[in-house]
Amino acid sequence: MMTPDKDSAADQKTTVERLLDDEQVLVHINPSTDGVVIPPHLSENKTVTLRLSRFFKGDLCLDDEKVTAELLFGPEYFTCVLPWECIWGASSIRGQEYLWAESAPDEILHMFLAQRDERRTVMSRQDSYMPPPAMKPRRTATHLRRVK
Repeated sequence: MMTPDKDSAADQKTTVERLLDDEQVLVHINPSTDGVVIPPHLSENKTVTLRLSRFFKGDLCLDDEKVTAELLFGPEYFTCVLPWECIWGASSIRGQEYLWAESAPDEILHMFLAQRDERRTVMSRQDSYMPPPAMKPRRTATHLRRVK
């Protein structure tokens, strides 16, 4: 898998900061990336989605290298450390979605590629569909007659 360059990390930071201007943002991370600190029960997953917000009680800090956030898991807070390299996607509450493929786990990339190919197949089927030609409606006799 490729290593993200500084421009990609800057893009991630700018995008996440902008999305945080709304109420909250979902960040999708690759927990196997070096430097990731998340609760142990999540670290075995292929991907983890965390909800970040400036309105949460815990601290949230974004710097040039990582995101540090105190997040509530059950009854206790846990300080999560998320290097920019681990963040492969972000989703806003308004439905905006961003993907940084160079940070995504291989399984996620395969899933996106499969979905894209499936969409292309559906689109090509839709493009090849031709509706039947419009027919003139037949005039049928009614049982009502006009009386003068």
